[in-house]
Amino acid sequence: MSDRKCWIDHSGIVLHSVDGFDIIHCESCGFKHIIPIPNEEELERIYKHEYHVKDKPLMLQHQLEDKEWHAATATARLEAIEKQLKRKGSILDIGSGNGFFMKQAVELGWQAKGVEPADKAVEYCHSIGLDVIHGVFDQQCADSIGKFDVVHLWEVLEHLPDPAGMLDLCRQVLNPGGMVVIGVPNDYNELQKIMSEDLGEKPWWLAPPHHINFFNRSSLERLLRRLDFEPLHYEITFPMELFLLMGKNYLHDPDMGRECHAMRKELELTLTRTGNRDVLDKLYESFAEAGFGRHAVLMAGKNY
Repeated sequence: MSDRKCWIDHSGIVLHSVDGFDIIHCESCGFKHIIPIPNEEELERIYKHEYHVKDKPLMLQHQLEDKEWHAATATARLEAIEKQLKRKGSILDIGSGNGFFMKQAVELGWQAKGVEPADKAVEYCHSIGLDVIHGVFDQQCADSIGKFDVVHLWEVLEHLPDPAGMLDLCRQVLNPGGMVVIGVPNDYNELQKIMSEDLGEKPWWLAPPHHINFFNRSSLERLLRRLDFEPLHYEITFPMELFLLMGKNYLHDPDMGRECHAMRKELELTLTRTGNRDVLDKLYESFAEAGFGRHAVLMAGKNY
């Protein structure tokens, strides 16, 4: 990726200060991010060797416990992608993690390739037969990896020192008529602000240096349009902050967090199993209109 973050004048209102970092609404970038911005060498060390071992040691265990739910959510996302693309095709999953999205894509007839920096995650992907490159998606990787109909980035842009540079590389590897699919935490949303500003909870969604950037629908769409992508379709995931407002404060109790996740999971699986996924879609469309949702999910086409 480029070093544009080094020469951009990052200035804007300071929203919070956490662990030696300021979070600003950057006038140059058009979205919120931390300063100082960590360098790529430091981040590569974190994500290659530490993230799945020290920071998220139970990630694979929890994902295996949630296997049916992951399959259902990946299927719904792939169906939405196919509706926009008007066919199945080839998909590059950047930051493929333990490969649950990729696995579902392959089972549904997509050609899928992944790029993932974390040692343990790549080891697991290879153990289940997935085609995953161990490394980061940089210029060298983009020059050699080939072309794809879809580039999928789930929980990636918030971790990068240069999200615009990443999207430039995504453009490079897209076929004509291709699209990017981006999922990022929907941060500084209204429900978070109520918990923080009205109920005194510290802003838990701020986790520097792991989370560098903070997006919502409008800032993500602005970034993509500036890079000559055209937004096509927007979705959200369940607004987990609702549980906090219902008295289930999972912020201080990881076991309660799993309990709340299980409730969200049961809602989605019940409606899916009973053939009522359209009801779930309508519910989430209304949440999206209100600006709620734990993740902002945007599909955007490559302009010429």
